[in-house]
Amino acid sequence: MILAATAVATGALLAPAALSAVNATPAAAATTPVQVYLSSESTAPGFGPSSGSWFTDPATGLAATPYKLSKQADLTTAAASGSATITADTGTHYQSVLGVGSSLEESTIYNLSRMSATARTAALHKLVDPVNGAGFSVARIPLGTSDFTSRAFYTYDDGSADPSLSRFSIQKDIDYKIIDVLREAKTINPNLLLFGSVWSPPAWMKNNNSLLGGSLPDSNIPVLAAYLRKAVTAYAGQGLPLYAVTMQNEPLFSPPDYPGMTLSADQERRVATALRGELNNNGAASTKIWAFDHNFSDGPGYTAGVLGNPGSPSDAFNAVDGVAFHDYGGDPTSMGQVKASYPTKDVAMTERAVWGTSGADRIVQYFRNQSIMYEDWVTMLDQNRAPEQWSGSPDPSMLIQSPSSPDTYWALPDYYIIAQFSKFVARGATRVQTNNGGSGSTTNVAFLNPDGTLVTVVVNQTGSPQPFTLRVGDQQVAATLPAKTVGTYLWPGANSGTGTGTGGNGPIDSSKWYTVKNTNSGKCVDDANGSTANGAAVQQWACQTGSANQQWQFQATDSGYFKVVSRNAGSAVWDVTGGSGAGNGAKIQLWAYGSGTNQQWKPVAGANGTYTLTPRSNTGACLDVTDVSTADGARLQQWTCTGGAAQSFTLTAQ
Repeated sequence: MILAATAVATGALLAPAALSAVNATPAAAATTPVQVYLSSESTAPGFGPSSGSWFTDPATGLAATPYKLSKQADLTTAAASGSATITADTGTHYQSVLGVGSSLEESTIYNLSRMSATARTAALHKLVDPVNGAGFSVARIPLGTSDFTSRAFYTYDDGSADPSLSRFSIQKDIDYKIIDVLREAKTINPNLLLFGSVWSPPAWMKNNNSLLGGSLPDSNIPVLAAYLRKAVTAYAGQGLPLYAVTMQNEPLFSPPDYPGMTLSADQERRVATALRGELNNNGAASTKIWAFDHNFSDGPGYTAGVLGNPGSPSDAFNAVDGVAFHDYGGDPTSMGQVKASYPTKDVAMTERAVWGTSGADRIVQYFRNQSIMYEDWVTMLDQNRAPEQWSGSPDPSMLIQSPSSPDTYWALPDYYIIAQFSKFVARGATRVQTNNGGSGSTTNVAFLNPDGTLVTVVVNQTGSPQPFTLRVGDQQVAATLPAKTVGTYLWPGANSGTGTGTGGNGPIDSSKWYTVKNTNSGKCVDDANGSTANGAAVQQWACQTGSANQQWQFQATDSGYFKVVSRNAGSAVWDVTGGSGAGNGAKIQLWAYGSGTNQQWKPVAGANGTYTLTPRSNTGACLDVTDVSTADGARLQQWTCTGGAAQSFTLTAQ
């Protein structure tokens, strides 16, 4: 039962049958088989989730694990009858999914680097390959060292005070093979997104001149912003663009034995503002800034200190794209609370290892509370729980390596359980409405993939099989989920009928044309004078049935964003005049699409099926009718999101 890494990369995981080719119509739901995959906990005595036995004898525990991403017989749909355990409303939509993954911190990279080249490649395939592996699509990397490292603690500018950052260098990341391993992972899965977090800035920036503990003097806020920006651009220079950065790992905790620092919410507000300027002015405007990066319990209060209160945004509101959370205190509902208060901001679950079916249910709750992602923490330790420099005793990582034979490692049940999400829920999938159930039976979360497949993950934490019925519209399937098992059910073309969007890309169909009507004026977004030229004004005008200059197609780009194409002007799209650096009052025009962030828009649901529309270039701004006008010819502009009716729109398919 010992798995050599070279044997893992090929054929160890099953690819969902024809999943990438599915684009069924709603009628297909009645005839398309539902695919089923299962993963379970071990039944071996002493091998419960997170047990230390997994370090000493993983083979025994794996031999008694009934399901490891195991393909089951397809289910057949039938006409709905009786009561349903799970009812999915595919017309009611929430957040758009960024991905699921696990960290590539230095402990993991050190162990991967101990392998032969062939074995390391196979292990990376097992992690990030979307066909033959788990398809992990998001990876967190420490910028400098964390507590999980084999190295002496370091930053990118150690030594005496260097406020000009003249010594800044990521050479140690190159020397320690971090860059090489990340590049190989990106080669295997080009859609892998990296995001970075700092555990501590250089000691000379801090009040105690140490990497351990301490705080940041206000005078070094601009220096820290420049340091973070340099990390982003240095990684980009290695072919590793960072999707996002958090400004301080766990800013409310001062660890006594590994790098860390407290950073108040007010300080983080100022760092965010300075960092956004640094990024925008140095070719890194597309990198997102995520605030907080700490526990649920403190999230709402800290977020308000950074972003301001709803309706009264701070100067950092436009700088920050989302709020990151850890799960070591509090409840996932804090993410939903933050999302409700700041609907244009993403919430992201960026650190927590989970084990077994209770861990799978925790992932369910993260997504049900609006997280765009789940990120596991620490991917591979060896059987000696090494390397690491945390004062505690680590629980099992999803991969455990033999210390004496580095090419040998074991993938624990938790790897397969997390893959029940990562392998099947595609980037850009939208969470849809389901009733959750309870821990005494089953819990669940469901997503509508961009190809039209409904992906429902069902968790049975109990010690006995649990029968359930999954219903979508007038069709249903009946299934029984074994004890201590997670099931993923793939239903191509499932459609419950018309519903209302409540977030993410909602029910928007990229093949259709829409009118976009302002809630305040009742008038439609319009291509002024039917122009087809670059620079044509985008305005509001009385709605005219069948008018091509009032019809728009939302063509998906990525991460829930769309380019909005004019039916009248062909390839021209909504464009924020002045580009990515434009501020309040920048008018919207039509311009040939060039992949600019000022040409991509995210629909964010409001009440009663309405949307606000946020430009990717300025995520604190919304599409807005100038001066709250109700007149024909009033220009569309971007303006700080207020929640007002002049920023609310209804999309109607033509």
